[in-house]
Amino acid sequence: MFADERSNVDRRLVLLIAAVLAGGTAEDDRLFSLLDQQKPLMQERTMAAILMALGPRRSRQRDGFLAKVLGPNKEPEDLLTIAARLAAARFPQAATGVAMLESDDPGLLAATAFAGMPIAASSRARPWRRGGRHDGLFVRGALLGEGWRLGLEGTRPSLLDRAEALLGSTDATQSASREAAVLLLARAGRLDPTQPPIEVGLLQLAASQAASREVLRRWLKPTPLARDEDPARLAVAYALWMPVEQVVAQRTEWGREPRIRRHVAVALATRLCALRLERPIEAPLEQVPEWAFVRWASGGAFTSNGAPLDPRLAALGDLIADGRASRKAARDELERFLWCSGSHPGIGPWRAERQLLRDLVLVGSNRGGGKYQPAIKSHERYFPTGLDRDDGFFRIAVELYEFLDRPVAPVPDEHRLR
Repeated sequence: MFADERSNVDRRLVLLIAAVLAGGTAEDDRLFSLLDQQKPLMQERTMAAILMALGPRRSRQRDGFLAKVLGPNKEPEDLLTIAARLAAARFPQAATGVAMLESDDPGLLAATAFAGMPIAASSRARPWRRGGRHDGLFVRGALLGEGWRLGLEGTRPSLLDRAEALLGSTDATQSASREAAVLLLARAGRLDPTQPPIEVGLLQLAASQAASREVLRRWLKPTPLARDEDPARLAVAYALWMPVEQVVAQRTEWGREPRIRRHVAVALATRLCALRLERPIEAPLEQVPEWAFVRWASGGAFTSNGAPLDPRLAALGDLIADGRASRKAARDELERFLWCSGSHPGIGPWRAERQLLRDLVLVGSNRGGGKYQPAIKSHERYFPTGLDRDDGFFRIAVELYEFLDRPVAPVPDEHRLR
């Protein structure tokens, strides 16, 4: 259908999206075959890059990735270049052989830093001085990119120092940069245990990182924090990082909280599926059907005291009771519940990376992007060159972003609980 559509660009974009989402990563070869052709328009190439940037990380290397996505354009528009570089972060070795960037554009610099591509020293130094309106975009790109590459290479001490300075800032305009900073520090195990607990939003991001387990144990509580309107994510982190015996001992405290108790029980069961305790947990917990998973995962019998509200967990319980579920399969299903219900700690960093794309590509348009920064005048939002602010491309791209902004199974590999 995409190939048969000749003239209506918007319809071609919708069909391209449908084809890529239906095929998933298994259809990458067909997508790259399309990009290898001369024909695809800038809008189609940009949409393909957005789809890859919002998709899962690939394990297969694609030689000449950037050239394939940019196509025959000698001087591609910034919109396409930014989307292509964000997409490159999802493919191994995509930064290899890329020419050094010299630019004053904060969006280009942000996407390049996020992808780990080389930037001229003079171009890289300017945004850190905060002289421009949109320099925070580069700061976010640099810190978020350094964070997800942390397991692949050593982190530069200078970036960690900058992150620590940002975390101590009280400038409200740097909130997104502070989120990227706390995420990098947590991943590197550099949170300061002598400091008082950070605010709830930053704590949710930090709580996603096992490297900061010891610091988080000082800050996490068995009951919701006063200002936490959605406490399930911190509750899950509490169940994951606190000693198992402490979580069990404090079950009457968190078990009284309807907003968190089933999430804590499922998180603890997920954790126990990968452990072998000396003795099964026999302690009861009434009114929490998910506690049966905890007792079973600890090595005890599966004794149900009611069906979980989630139908897939209820079906899992039936399989376990019949002896037809392995510990690994149960762990995957339990973690899936945390992810799809929004309480999985990995959702914070997953969303932070996607919001960088949103603010680089979509927020400056007049076709829906403005709702992400409603307090800022349209002409003051960052907007890359390439298309008019009113182009129909952005309406479709915003709808795609919204559609993919919901956490659905499977859990991305980079955010799985380890």
